[in-house]
Amino acid sequence: MSKKVGSWQAVGALVAHYRKHARLTQEQFAEAASVHVDTVGSIEQGRLALQPDRAEQFDELLGTKGALALLVERMPVREKVVQFAQSLVDHEQEAVSLLSYETQLVPGLLQTKDYCRATFDSRYPALGTEHSAAAGRQP
Repeated sequence: MSKKVGSWQAVGALVAHYRKHARLTQEQFAEAASVHVDTVGSIEQGRLALQPDRAEQFDELLGTKGALALLVERMPVREKVVQFAQSLVDHEQEAVSLLSYETQLVPGLLQTKDYCRATFDSRYPALGTEHSAAAGRQP
């Protein structure tokens, strides 16, 4: 039974396959692409996402006729973020949705006199009728 791999690992395996088919070592390919050999290794192992401009460059060097660029372009949005950074993206999306957090059940501008009166009347110990009535008369 084969082990499941992520999308970027599959892309990396394809880069490695094309590189080996071109009879290039990682060092030779890195030099030709003007990148560090560790960058090539990280892309091939799926730890580093292959960026669209880099995919086009790799296509030219490996003679793959745009296959890598097309693969990167068609990658699902959720897959475009490397796995270790996915939790950061999830938290960021949650934080954006919390920008409209309200400390009250009904935002201040939408509160009616009845809502205001009920809020003050429910306080323990009770404020008393004069405070409650004054709160209801506020503009």
